[in-house]
Amino acid sequence: MKTTGIHKQFQELRKNKGKTQEELAEVFGVTNQAVSKWESGACYPDTALLPEIANYFGVSLDFLFGRVPDANDQSVVKDIKLLFEQTPAKERFTLACQIAFYLHEGIVSNGYKGYLPWDPDKTYDLQTWGTSICSEPEGVTIVRQGMLFFSDHTDKRELAPDQLLSLYGVLRAYADADRLTVLFVLYQLTRHDFDCFVSMENIVRAAGLDERTIRDAFLHLPVHCKRLEDSSIGYRIEASNMHLPALLMLFMPFY
Repeated sequence: MKTTGIHKQFQELRKNKGKTQEELAEVFGVTNQAVSKWESGACYPDTALLPEIANYFGVSLDFLFGRVPDANDQSVVKDIKLLFEQTPAKERFTLACQIAFYLHEGIVSNGYKGYLPWDPDKTYDLQTWGTSICSEPEGVTIVRQGMLFFSDHTDKRELAPDQLLSLYGVLRAYADADRLTVLFVLYQLTRHDFDCFVSMENIVRAAGLDERTIRDAFLHLPVHCKRLEDSSIGYRIEASNMHLPALLMLFMPFY
């Protein structure tokens, strides 16, 4: 059991909630000076106010007093699941990416190997992290342009001859500049909405290719089409294959 003072916990909780001392003083019906003294440790909140404070921050009284259980695998997983339950559905995938990013950071920094300084209080923006690769006997993790990739090398993945031939066929289908251009144009135009279909005119304009070349590329790509309200035909990558452009980007050289 780790123990910190209530003043440190209160200050940390306030900052995490993005509130000023003045705002919390108004919430709890006290003066600004009272909140300042709580955070400095000069005095403590009235006992009758403690449950209200704990409820406002969504923590237990034990946590408010700084009595935090030592972390272990099970407690961390439980906390993560609780965090997902408390997060709006539309924000959960973003949350998952943030958590995965911090796992990557832990692997490439002092949290794992000691290559880089580890600052548990510092946060990073996944989109501006740049390219970061850590390849170890245990596995590999990559961050690149907002993408995250993890692979466990301890899990044996031996491919049978027929699987290798199947993989060869898949890679061969994308080994063409025009096909890749069409694939990534469709990805960029439709990735934000699985119900979005774009016209051939928009594809021609975005790809800089003629319609015949694009239709030829369609023969080799996982393209889904449907008739739109104006009776024209719309196109997009099949939803089950929307991961392909991101995976293909991992093949790009790292400099």
